[in-house]
Amino acid sequence: MLNQNKEKVELKKELVVLNKERQRLTKELSALRLIISEINSTLDLDRVLDLIIQKAIQVVEAERGSLMLFDHKTEELYVKSSIGLSKKTVSAVRIKPGEGIAGWVFKEGKPLLIKEGAKDIRFKKFDEIKEELKSIISVPLKIRDQVIGVINVDNKRKGDFFNKDDLLLLSTFANQAAIAIQNARLHQQMKNLAITDGLTGLYNFRYLKGRLEEEVKRAQRYKRPLALIMADIDCFKKYNDTFGHLEGNRVLKSLAHILKVNVREIDIVGRYGGEEFIIILPEANQEEAREIAERIRLKVEKYKFVNNKDQSDEKKLTLSLGVTSCFQEDISPQNLIYKVDQALYQAKGKGRNRVEVI
Repeated sequence: MLNQNKEKVELKKELVVLNKERQRLTKELSALRLIISEINSTLDLDRVLDLIIQKAIQVVEAERGSLMLFDHKTEELYVKSSIGLSKKTVSAVRIKPGEGIAGWVFKEGKPLLIKEGAKDIRFKKFDEIKEELKSIISVPLKIRDQVIGVINVDNKRKGDFFNKDDLLLLSTFANQAAIAIQNARLHQQMKNLAITDGLTGLYNFRYLKGRLEEEVKRAQRYKRPLALIMADIDCFKKYNDTFGHLEGNRVLKSLAHILKVNVREIDIVGRYGGEEFIIILPEANQEEAREIAERIRLKVEKYKFVNNKDQSDEKKLTLSLGVTSCFQEDISPQNLIYKVDQALYQAKGKGRNRVEVI
């Protein structure tokens, strides 16, 4: 009888502990749902990434954290968003798959909980990180079994170590966070498709039209300079007829690259149609625009357009460009287009491969 009473007491104690644990887990999962709901409330990719690392730290009460994504070009993990890391650290940290703790998690696709991170053989020390690293959790961000990045948090607040519950909670969070990242990426891709030319990757006519209207209004309202360049490939029809449309498309892509790398960061480059391109130059006067146009003309004139069928067969192409501006001039976007088109027409009429200004 005494043993039975003792067993009942022990069972009651266990039941109390289990109920408390259940209540804790219910509370945590409820909070997690609210956090995920907040992250999913936006489709802006940068905002999503910032929210994810903010909430990851909140979920497990960490002092510091970082969200790393995989760069397919360099084949490295880099810090995309962080809290508690300096700009110097963020720019310096680059990790190969399998390298360090984050690299191991990325390569293996498995989460890690390390109570004494700095002593772990997988730990990679960076000179930029001076603070002591204690407890660390690193979890993979997965989309359909493909790892796209890693969430890292370290140093539990109040001096505690992270535990298995923290690991489970952060892993569950990371699964939902990865979906949010994928949704934001798809949204960004759809936006890009709506405003860019499918062949060259430059802005399309629809976007150029709307952006030119905005820039003209801004220039006239604040009495600021605004210039426009229109460019056209000389004798492009003949090139297409001779070498075929696939080669012609390759030329258009190469030209798009030349245009993008030879303008200022604030300039807007787009494909106007066919082999015609437009560059909107905010805060540029007519002379500045002419200099940019001339630089582009020379780059194209010297560029080696190699025929893919015969790598030794170099093709030379040239560009005619028209330039105009609307500094302190009451002019509509349509009339600005007309003026720059007339300038281009003059360049063609005067022998091509030249810049004309109106």
